[in-house]
Amino acid sequence: MNGQSNYEDRHRPTLQRNELQRNDLLAMQALAPLSPTYLPWSASAMRPSGVVAVLNEIFVNRRRSVVELGSGVSTFYIGRLLRQRGGHIWTVEHDERWADLLDQELASEGLCGVVTVVRAPLTPIQSRWPNETATWYEQSSLKEMTAGRSIDLLIVDGPPAHQIGNGHSRYPAGSFFASMLAEDYAVVLDDIDRRGEQDIMECWERELGVTFEHRLANGRIGIGRPGAAFTV
Repeated sequence: MNGQSNYEDRHRPTLQRNELQRNDLLAMQALAPLSPTYLPWSASAMRPSGVVAVLNEIFVNRRRSVVELGSGVSTFYIGRLLRQRGGHIWTVEHDERWADLLDQELASEGLCGVVTVVRAPLTPIQSRWPNETATWYEQSSLKEMTAGRSIDLLIVDGPPAHQIGNGHSRYPAGSFFASMLAEDYAVVLDDIDRRGEQDIMECWERELGVTFEHRLANGRIGIGRPGAAFTV
């Protein structure tokens, strides 16, 4: 038994990576009914298994008021599901050119009534982590975004946080949106295999009173909900 445990400890990164790849392949099959057109799935996009986890959260827990930070492939899948189930997603994007492309493609699919692209450039802010240069979305663009509607699903996949010196760039989302969250809500954080996002989850658990479920082999996302974690 100890030999098996030691083997798993030594090879855990490889085993986890293999499981992640299997889960992504299964997720692509699950996404097929919501995949009528080609989408540019880049390395920075949320993984297929992460997208499926988000769609499960929307379907099972009836999330209808969704805010997404960082637009991409996930935006289309969420919009397509909300068109069927009812609801709206506000997706925040700092790149003007990408936002224009999203608007065009969303219009071509007839999703403009379900998806609102919010343009918000990145501006410098004070970082709570020493030696980091922090930027976050220009806040005036976000304050009236949901027109007073409570947010029951917050998806944090932006701003970019992969470069050295901005590993905690997604942290401000917690305090900014805290007062806008519904009584029953979930927050999804992407890229939790990175140290910065792990620090952010620890902070948000204390500050928001949520418990995160860590899905390192299933999308590399964390899903936080008020109280104890449970799986969807």
